[in-house]
Order: sequence, then C-alpha cells, then structure tokens
Amino acid sequence: MDPEILAKIQKAGKIASQVRREGAAKFVVGAKALDIMDFCEERILKLGGQIAWAQMAINETAAHFCPEENDETLIKEGDLIKIDIGVHQDGWLADNAMTVEVGTNQYSDIIKASQNALKAAIKLVRPGTKLWELGEAQMSEAEKFGYTTITNLCGHSIERWKTHAGISIPTYNSKNKTELQEGMQIAIEPFITPGQGLIKEKGKATVWMQAKDKGVRSPYAKKILEEIKKQNGLPFTNRWMSRQFGRGPTALGLRELENSGIIHGYPPLVEVSGGMVAQFEHSMIVRDKPLVYTRHEDDSW
Repeated sequence: MDPEILAKIQKAGKIASQVRREGAAKFVVGAKALDIMDFCEERILKLGGQIAWAQMAINETAAHFCPEENDETLIKEGDLIKIDIGVHQDGWLADNAMTVEVGTNQYSDIIKASQNALKAAIKLVRPGTKLWELGEAQMSEAEKFGYTTITNLCGHSIERWKTHAGISIPTYNSKNKTELQEGMQIAIEPFITPGQGLIKEKGKATVWMQAKDKGVRSPYAKKILEEIKKQNGLPFTNRWMSRQFGRGPTALGLRELENSGIIHGYPPLVEVSGGMVAQFEHSMIVRDKPLVYTRHEDDSW
C-alpha cells in the first residue's frame, strides 16, 4: 500500500477511535442524544478529520439512528447504546463502534460476548482466511453466552469513498469460501442479541446516501443535491440539511430526491423480537498480522 494512503487511513482511524471513546463517555442519564452526536461531529473536524458519519442506536435498535435537529431523546438509566463513528481523510475511511450501558450492570455479558466475538474474528484475519471462518468465530463466541449474532447484519470490505465495497463479512457460518486478500480493508462488527437474531427496518429514515445523479425540478431539491454531492457517496443526515435550508424545505427536497431515486433512505434497524443489541467494530487492513487501525489505547478488544 502506498505510504501516503496508509498515513491517511491511519489518521482517520486514530480520530475515529478517539471520537468514539469521547462520545461514548457522554452517554449518561439525562444527556441529550442530539447534543452527543453534534459533539462527535464537531470533534471529528477539530481533530483534523472529515465526517463520514456519527450515528447511534439504543437498546433493541441495532443501527442507523441519527437524531434530527428537533429530537428530544434523552439518555435513560439502563439504556444499552451503540455509538458508530466514521471518519475519512480524502475518502480513505475508518469505521468503528462500541456499546455502553448507562448506569446499570445488567448487560455486561452481552457486551463481553460482542467484544469476544470481534477479538475471535480478528485473530483469524490474514490472507487466505475464508469468510465463513470469520462468521463462525463470531457466532461461536455469542453462543458461549447463550446469545446469537444478528445474521442479516454483517461487516464489510472498505474502499476509498465506499463504506460497503462489495464484500460482506458474515457473523455466522455462511459457507462463503471467498478468501481474504493481502491489503484488503475490512470492518468486522458482530451484533449480539438474546433475541431471534434478525433485524428489520422500523421508523423514519434520517440517514441517507446518494444512489445516482440526475436533474431535479424544485429549488429545494437542487440545493440539497448540491450539498450531498460533497459527501461523494458517503452518508448524510437530515439535520445537516434542515439547519441550512429549514425543516420544511428540507422535507420537501428530500421527498423529491427519494421519489426520483437519487437518494436512498436507511431507517433504523430494529431486532425483530425486541431483543437488546450490543455491537463492537474495528476496521483493519488484511496482513499476516492485521493492522487494526481503529483500536484505541483503552480498547481491550
């Protein structure tokens, strides 16, 4: 890998891991979810990164919750919260996540199971490892605690400007014999639950990605499209637009862009049986000894 590219990847990873840790520490009883996500985005920029995303998910929601500008969600005692931070440097991405429990100690096992699943998979990362082996390692750790992985959520390969670059890293033995290749960027993210182990979309999408580019009619849609093109295909969220253009014009513009197939919405992903969900995630470069470039000094996983 080109040394300049590697330096950008590692810088993105260092920032992503620091913001993940700083953001996670702010999940205390009475804190406002919106304030924490705003803080994370501000920190990414202050540390010299570029925002790919800052998202969270509470309890049975596994992923894709991003508060709108008028969201009043407060953190409660007993919440099990996932924080997922993405940072890039000139399109070179770092993707990482962790789970925190607020004010109680009732979910220590599910948190440990997710950490262990991630560690077990990382131990196998090297050129030639088959994808099913990574999945089996994760499921095995979940089952030791009496849990399951969420089988329709998975890790993924990463490329420049592409969060999900075409290869899925399963969380169970999928029988996929595709082999890891030297120099690949991948993210491994076991989602662990006592539930059925499946997610479904539920609720309003506040996370979006541009799917294609074509002309639009309304001035609202044109302004939003001009802004989201700056993300170069990476996600964006409602409040980025509503703070610039107002909530009403943003809603109208997003609706037109969605109806035209220009953007695609990603609603929150919820465990189908209401089971709590824990997640831990690292990004890495495949080598004989993988370079895990989102590992913070305080991470034991």
